Amino acid sequence: MIFRFRNLGPIEDAALELGGLTIIAGRNNTGKTYLAYTLYGLLQQRAGWPGGRGVLRNLSALGAENLESVEPLDIAGIAASLAADGHATRNVDRATLSQERRVIARRVGTRFSTHLVRRVLRASDGDFRDAQVGVEWSDPFPQSVQPITVRTGGMGTIVIKFDGATVSFRAEDSRNRTPVFYVRGVETAYTHFLLSSLPTPFVLTAERFGISLFHRELDFTKNRLVQLLQQIDRGNAKNRDTPFLIVDREMSRYATPIQDNIDYTRSLPDLKAQVSEIEERRLFNGIKEMMDADYRVSDGEVRFVSRRRKSGRFNLPLHQASSSARGLSDFYFYLRHAARLDHLLIVDEPESHLDTENQVQFAHLVSKIVRTGIRVLITTHSDYIVKEINNLLMLGRLNLSRAAMRKIGYREDVGLDEGAVRAYVADGGSLTECQANAYGLDFPVFDTTIDSINDRSADLTELVMESEPTA
Repeated sequence: MIFRFRNLGPIEDAALELGGLTIIAGRNNTGKTYLAYTLYGLLQQRAGWPGGRGVLRNLSALGAENLESVEPLDIAGIAASLAADGHATRNVDRATLSQERRVIARRVGTRFSTHLVRRVLRASDGDFRDAQVGVEWSDPFPQSVQPITVRTGGMGTIVIKFDGATVSFRAEDSRNRTPVFYVRGVETAYTHFLLSSLPTPFVLTAERFGISLFHRELDFTKNRLVQLLQQIDRGNAKNRDTPFLIVDREMSRYATPIQDNIDYTRSLPDLKAQVSEIEERRLFNGIKEMMDADYRVSDGEVRFVSRRRKSGRFNLPLHQASSSARGLSDFYFYLRHAARLDHLLIVDEPESHLDTENQVQFAHLVSKIVRTGIRVLITTHSDYIVKEINNLLMLGRLNLSRAAMRKIGYREDVGLDEGAVRAYVADGGSLTECQANAYGLDFPVFDTTIDSINDRSADLTELVMESEPTA
């Protein structure tokens, strides 16, 4: 799938194809965060598709969009079967589903571009009016789709699956329902089905360090909002603000990814009962090793606890820990309690507050996450991360023994398949895909700077040597 972005801040026209690992590098103010945040917003809105305003009111209208030869989806018939028997089927081929997916994706992208980009980025009404965001597929609809369960609120639960020739619908609701009741549910569930190959986003923003430090103060701000709402009820006739306007004004200062990151950090003490889908891999132990410490929850508070047995031991509330410890806490709890195989994990500037060795170790951790099947997208300025990713790509090409890997410096196989990584450089209002070869990916944005530093160092070294008095 390819995501397209136009007129998005510094980004004039860019195409982004996701890999198992996707890297966006570039200098400051080239649009990396705009891309990551907007992609998150587009995917995150999937929970509301087609939504209350209806991206897709009636799938039978698809015939108006180059689908004249396609038999329209009989929503009314399917709804009637669900009401009567609890199940329904539709015989359809993959080509038809590919066409329907393209049309729905276009409608979703139009709605998102027109109404939601500004909301996701918390921009003013005059900003991003010309923004265009969408997704396209070059590959055909999958041969089969695992059962997709869509809970449609008051409309019950509908399960859809596809076996290559038949789409089956099942209503998981024992209460008596009328056909009219199921119409809206079928629309919603079918939209999710067609777009099921889109990943579910999970974001860790560059603001995660401050969030972990100040989220309690943000809770105080929320309490202040309650006080403001109470003031309305005191009969001040001159106060023409509605509760909605006050909520919107007080809470809309943060972009949606940041607000969701705040909500996630606020929930960390409550995650103990959840188990991530990759918990058995114990990948969170890599963060313990990086920090030489553990994260524990005690009395509703996250604490940072030393793993040392004797000297230098500590047991601190997270807000008193180092910035690196605070930033990695989100990763730790994600891997242990929140990770799902359908996720696209978006990480803005993972290198922030990490020393060079831990940046290398973070590259190893990302490789392990990708090998579980979870997709990862990072925006980065770190030459250490991308250079180590290239090392892992070379390692993935080789069939080395454990002894040979240990000799090079790897305790375990963390190699990456060359087809799993896509990398881009943001520059000049667009994205340029990095070329791959046997030695990894070419990142000119870093290589040019490093070569320039090395050249200046060589020139200065030569001048210093010439200035030294001879013995």
